[in-house]
Amino acid sequence: MNNNERAELENYLANRFVRQAENIQDEDFISQWQEWIADCEPGEILNTYICKKLPVKFNEPSKILIEIYNAPAGKVPVIIFDDTSDFENFIVNLIYKGQRPDDIAQMGASFIFGKKQRFLVMSKKYYSNTAPEFVGLPSEQWREKSMILRREHECTHYYTKKFYGSASNNLHDELIADFFGIYAAFGYYQAKLFKHFMGIDGTHEGRLSLYTAGLSRNVRKAASEIARKCSERLEEWSKSDEFLRMSNAERINFLCEKSLAKYIDSI
Repeated sequence: MNNNERAELENYLANRFVRQAENIQDEDFISQWQEWIADCEPGEILNTYICKKLPVKFNEPSKILIEIYNAPAGKVPVIIFDDTSDFENFIVNLIYKGQRPDDIAQMGASFIFGKKQRFLVMSKKYYSNTAPEFVGLPSEQWREKSMILRREHECTHYYTKKFYGSASNNLHDELIADFFGIYAAFGYYQAKLFKHFMGIDGTHEGRLSLYTAGLSRNVRKAASEIARKCSERLEEWSKSDEFLRMSNAERINFLCEKSLAKYIDSI
């Protein structure tokens, strides 16, 4: 890389996590959600309180699940759609104000982080569009693990947004979020899966192109190599005594405070 490319890569890899809060406690809106869940059907909750400006005509309202999940950042409402169209239509109406984005089919989850409401939204799609054959599991078992992976991935983003003020579509954020998703779904971390999800194993394009859009060609290539090295280092770390002694919150903090820029000189 030339000097300009190195500067571009350093800027991309700059650590943007800045600690903004310390105490983990439940948000005030949790009691409100608990009341809604006790009194209303899920579809009614979403159209009456959440998506009231553009209500959704759900195909399978009886198969929508809303639960309160005890995440590392505190309790958070989680909305799970069994029907893919219901998930996509809800996202389109709530986030995109009725304008359907071209990449909606690639989305499997999202989290809403507003001043008055914060919650996660998930589909039952295969995680990162990965076929069950790749992970060596039957379809339904992989779908179940995809749900766990997706939930922990989004809960990690929720944690970093709440405590570090950042949840961006970049390499550092995705390394951390996928790490905890994979670990929760399988009970151990597999760099192989992360590399496949990102598309740096040579099997398909993957998600890394989304997070490196706008970077020059050589810088994208360097970021891909750094992603590979980091994932393999994370697999080693996940087997260490240091890792095993930590809580999930401590693990997230640890990774947020690490810099990816140190890997530049190794590529």
